Amino acid sequence: MALRAAGRGAALVGVPLFLGVGGAAVGSLALFAIALGLLAAYVGCVLAVRIGARRLRVERTVSRQEVVEGRPVALDFAFSGLRGLPVHVEVRGPDGRWVALPPSGGRIECAIDRPGPHVVDASPLRVRDDLGLFSRPSRGGRPAALLVLPDPTTVAGVAPRGGADPVGDPEPDGLRPYVRGTPMSRVHWASAARGGELQERVFVTARDRLPLVVVDTGGGAVPVARDWAARTAAGHVLALVRAGGCRVLLPGDRRPTTITDAAGAWPAIHRRLASLEPGAPGRAAGGDERGAVHVRAAAAPAEALRSRGPLPPGVVPLAAWTGTV
Repeated sequence: MALRAAGRGAALVGVPLFLGVGGAAVGSLALFAIALGLLAAYVGCVLAVRIGARRLRVERTVSRQEVVEGRPVALDFAFSGLRGLPVHVEVRGPDGRWVALPPSGGRIECAIDRPGPHVVDASPLRVRDDLGLFSRPSRGGRPAALLVLPDPTTVAGVAPRGGADPVGDPEPDGLRPYVRGTPMSRVHWASAARGGELQERVFVTARDRLPLVVVDTGGGAVPVARDWAARTAAGHVLALVRAGGCRVLLPGDRRPTTITDAAGAWPAIHRRLASLEPGAPGRAAGGDERGAVHVRAAAAPAEALRSRGPLPPGVVPLAAWTGTV
């Protein structure tokens, strides 16, 4: 790229110089006039680019605040201050190439291939003359926050839970040692009459028997492994919700969150999965993890640990962001 720019700059200087020297050598006023005309055009283009860069005003709008990874996010640009100047604005696209936009502005789309909070920083721009000879770098747009949600992995083999009623009446589920403050109606008097330790009845609802998804990001899991865990857990949760509901225990939680429909607690859990930190979850209420689906980032397969591609120009992970949004 640097060599190409250097060669192009040498050509811009060399052509009028060659024509001027050649015109003087052969006594051709036409060649000399062409050389002067090229120099005048160069000077005009340089002035137009400098004035345009100074006058340019950019308004940029990010189409979303949340997006599932891999889905496009639109950046809408509105330009002002360039009227009457033979210049245009180019924006660096997601593939690193410059994209020319109309004088009033335009739209480019980019996609982010990793979950987590990000900042869409000021976009790289350049003001360029309409002949494409000279350009001046610039930046436009205020930083905007963007949460990239994990794309749920497709999970097969989840059977519907027929007859499960998440709000049904409590049912007895055994005994446990009496806890002070428990209503007397729950005390198991038969055990007390036999001279044993005072016991109380345990009641559960269908909510407490919903399948449990446990997410564990401990064990020194690297960020790409946590991303795999977020996608895998999201896939299990969505599949179980469609089959009747589930419970989710995330790192740092002491009690699971119950999800019975995609419009309830799922959006909040989806956002939390996008921002998983290293750590192990607590134990489910009552220690009941029988039949739970354990998603451990440390067990991520090798193909999930491959290096990720670069982020689109101007997109920065929030953990690496040094400004304020």
